Amino acid sequence: MLHSLPALLDELERRLMAGEDPIPLVGSIRWPDVIDWPRDRQEALRMRSRLSSISALINGLQAPLQATLLGLCQSTAYKPKGGVELPSTISLRIQDCV
Repeated sequence: MLHSLPALLDELERRLMAGEDPIPLVGSIRWPDVIDWPRDRQEALRMRSRLSSISALINGLQAPLQATLLGLCQSTAYKPKGGVELPSTISLRIQDCV
């Protein structure tokens, strides 16, 4: 089945805005059968802008979940930028190993 790239993006955006799960749509795409790829630079730039908007939408939808996880669990797994603090019981002094 052929899929039009702009139509796929429309459907993805619609599902995200409606709060529906987009995974079945994305999982059903056969990428070699996708048609209507950008033909020139202007179309590519418009597509890039559209993809940036969809990405911002996805990030906005994830923000409450990420904030909730951070509030519920103060473990290092949810620290900003993935930073992990070393436990205070680990010594970094080399002479302790000799």
